[in-house]
Amino acid sequence: MDEKTLLQAHRRVLFNCESEVVENYKKEHIAEIKRSHRKRRLTQHQLDCMHFDTFSEWFKEKVKELEATFILKNVIVLARGPSYIAKRFNAYDGNNGYLFRTKQSEEHLETQNSGVMVVSKTKSYASSSDNAPKGIMEDDLDFTVVNFSRLADSGDQERHEPFIFAEQAQQVIFVQDPQDCEWFVPRLIKPRDVFDMGEENSAQFESSMLSDSTDLAILENSHILEYENNDWVRLIQKFILKLL
Repeated sequence: MDEKTLLQAHRRVLFNCESEVVENYKKEHIAEIKRSHRKRRLTQHQLDCMHFDTFSEWFKEKVKELEATFILKNVIVLARGPSYIAKRFNAYDGNNGYLFRTKQSEEHLETQNSGVMVVSKTKSYASSSDNAPKGIMEDDLDFTVVNFSRLADSGDQERHEPFIFAEQAQQVIFVQDPQDCEWFVPRLIKPRDVFDMGEENSAQFESSMLSDSTDLAILENSHILEYENNDWVRLIQKFILKLL
């Protein structure tokens, strides 16, 4: 991976991993930014952008200073970031009923498995004077439509976020708007092997599986302590998925 892609992947992990230690470092970094700009008070937008742009490098240097002392190995791995060497695949089995393929690999296929959707929960900093055309909107029928010629996060710029975790990916097909061919309607696809059993049948099934689930939980809990400090780092690095 090149430097820009490596940084984008590293940021994705740091700003989305569930680690109390990393969260504490984030708070320390934000406090340090505020102290260094006391004479010129930053807006929340400026503070967020500065934190996003500089945290990964600050975190790496901070952990490097403390590496000689006691510090969790997982934190050291997170601070160093991903490897420059990455494998590229034409397909990905999400292990949740979804099978994704790259657009290039399905050019001559009748099926479409390259559509990826992520529900994003972010603040919008667009001002009232920002009238630039966006790549996503709601049409007159309240359908969400997207325009791939107006991507907000194409990955071209360093601040873009083209990566997601595989567990966040949902599969869609993009249906072209017959009245405006530049716009597409994403339609969510149900995962394979998932069936609507109805509420009554689902309740009976869950009840029949309860005893088995309890036994399995006892077995799984016996291994949690052994692996809880290592597995989540490996899973983060294994399942980070670049938008196809």
